[in-house]
Amino acid sequence: MFSNARIMRRMASLGTGARWGGATVLAGLSVGLELLQWSFDGGRAPFLIFSPCLVFAAAAFGRGPAMLVYAAGLASGSWLLARHDAVAGWEGEEPAAIAAFALVGLLSIYLGGLGRLYAGRGLRAEQALADTRVAQSEAQRDHLYKLLLQAPGFVVILRGPAHLIELSNVDFETLVDRRNLIGLPFAGAVPELATPHLMAQLDAALSSGTPYAARETPIYAGTAGSLAERLHFVDFALQPLVGDGRPSGVFLSGVDVTEARRAREALLLNEERLKDGLMAARMAVWELDIERREVLFSDSATELFGATLDELRQPWHLVHPDDLPPLEQARKAAVDSAGEYQMIVRARRADDGATIWLDLRGRAIAESDGRVRRLRGVTIDVTAREVAEQGLRTAERRKDEFLAMLAHELRNPLAPISAAATIMQGDMAQPAQIKHAAAIVARQASHLTRLVDDLLDAARISRGKIELVPQPFDLRLAIEDALEQARPLLQAKHQQLQVDLPPAPQGVNGDRARLTQVVANLLSNAARFTPAHGTIGVGLARAGDQVELTVTDNGCGIAPELLPHVFGLFTQGQRGADRSQGGLGIGLAIVSGLVALHGGTVQAYSEGSGTGARFVVGLPQTALRSAAPAGAPAEAPARRVELLVVDDNRDAADMLAVLLRGAGHDCEVAYDAESALRRLQGGLPMACILDIGLPVMDGYALARTIRARSTDIVLFALSGYGRSEDREKAAAAGFDRYFVKPVPPGELLEALAAAIMAPPA
Repeated sequence: MFSNARIMRRMASLGTGARWGGATVLAGLSVGLELLQWSFDGGRAPFLIFSPCLVFAAAAFGRGPAMLVYAAGLASGSWLLARHDAVAGWEGEEPAAIAAFALVGLLSIYLGGLGRLYAGRGLRAEQALADTRVAQSEAQRDHLYKLLLQAPGFVVILRGPAHLIELSNVDFETLVDRRNLIGLPFAGAVPELATPHLMAQLDAALSSGTPYAARETPIYAGTAGSLAERLHFVDFALQPLVGDGRPSGVFLSGVDVTEARRAREALLLNEERLKDGLMAARMAVWELDIERREVLFSDSATELFGATLDELRQPWHLVHPDDLPPLEQARKAAVDSAGEYQMIVRARRADDGATIWLDLRGRAIAESDGRVRRLRGVTIDVTAREVAEQGLRTAERRKDEFLAMLAHELRNPLAPISAAATIMQGDMAQPAQIKHAAAIVARQASHLTRLVDDLLDAARISRGKIELVPQPFDLRLAIEDALEQARPLLQAKHQQLQVDLPPAPQGVNGDRARLTQVVANLLSNAARFTPAHGTIGVGLARAGDQVELTVTDNGCGIAPELLPHVFGLFTQGQRGADRSQGGLGIGLAIVSGLVALHGGTVQAYSEGSGTGARFVVGLPQTALRSAAPAGAPAEAPARRVELLVVDDNRDAADMLAVLLRGAGHDCEVAYDAESALRRLQGGLPMACILDIGLPVMDGYALARTIRARSTDIVLFALSGYGRSEDREKAAAAGFDRYFVKPVPPGELLEALAAAIMAPPA
């Protein structure tokens, strides 16, 4: 009994009433058992039952309640002995038996009390140990709770089927933006987190003890802010809490990895941007292992070289053989000095073999021992820049060639003009010599005018400033006009002209003067590059919905390398020994520009040098309407006109005055605006021819002053500027006509006659 801690713990826990009640019951039970024993043995051992009962009573209920059992036993035993004094063997011995029982009973009570005392001490020690263990357990539990509350990441302990929140740390409350969650059901406390999937996992962990984990799970935590602001990404795990052999709760822990995910996404975005930047800049980053001679390129290198990264580990075969040795030397020098190198090399693409230019920039990477085992750098595709620079160098060379050609072409007519002027200034010149010199001056001046006009046309075409006056007409007329212009040049070189025009009209919608210029330039080009007694052909035919003009020659031909650039500005081919009919190299550029403005095409063909050339112009065909017969041009009225010529170039003003006087007009000359205004104070002439570039007051201001005094006077502008904006300014200033120097005398006289409509006085 004393060794059974459970029984002793229960007896020690009995109250006073329970102990005395138990002793009373035990006393009655002992008396009953004693009477039962007496009926069997006839009183031979009258106190046999009471001794163990006294021990039990003292041990179970204490010495006080045990004395109740002792008294009951002593009284009942004495009564039985006194009543049954005839019991054999007990005669005269009752007092001794009772005394023996009294002593033995007290001893039993003493022994039972000792047992209770020692058992109580053991129980108290055990209870103290248990209390100590409980206290330690509580301390450990409190410490664990504190650790959980302070743990990095969020922690939640849920209990029961309702998943009541037993514990939540600060991180979890911060995540859900709520406080005082203890005792609340998880689904009700944080409904935004209680998704069907998560609740199913919680139920599974509680019912079957199944753990669960997930990474970077998107959740919308809290209630404030937009969805984007509430979006978080968490790594979390569910672990069942097992008690008494079955799960009683769920341990939910996790980490908010939103910032890490966003940082990773930002890093990936930066990498994508860097990759896109490298692609856009046609640049590749690389690292060279010197010992293994292997190169690790960035992904952008595949676009640069047209090869895979594995193929580019050994890219040396792609470098131009002539550039590889200098590259090796530059790399070795950088390694020896732990420095840098930079050079431009040629390479070829692995896919199509195209030549590319690469700007290589490398830097030696020294390790802790001072040795250089790696080179790191960038490769930049500078093909476009190199091609552009080559183009600029070519353009610069062509410009220099053009300036030299321009000087040559301008000196050619100036030399005979200077010689003719010397002859006409001499006193011994004969009339025939003067007439011949004048013809030379006129012819060479016309040539200079053509050179200047070509330059202006090329500039207008390149800027899109040229103006067309399109109308339907027969293209054969433009060809006939061009043949008339080119015939003197062909005759001078004794070249044979073969013309093949169809009998039917070939209608086009275009500017007749400009298309005549196209044909004339092609004929002039053919004559220039065809030797004397050569043959030039002109043909016209219909090809589908187009009209095709063909100009052929059997001259020097066009070299293959020049053929793609023959319509470029300032392009010059091979020229013959006779350079008297040279040009500026812009005739074919003008042809190409004018044809394009008409919606047509022009192509050049040649089999090479010495094989001649063929030019084909295609223009859209247009139906022609029947034209009414043109009336005879009205004759200019022969009328004497009072004129004032104003020009600060005295020679130009005096020569124009001589021309006008020779035509029968009265002409005065002023060399500046101030002199002209003084002349006008004496009376207004019928017409004024004003230079624009006058000093102090220009021709525009002078015209406005004159127009303010009279609206009937005729004002002609004469200028070296031929731009459309110059013509617009002249019209705004009040000029009636605008002429570009040098103006043909006949054109000026006809315009003057047409402007003066009043009958003679």
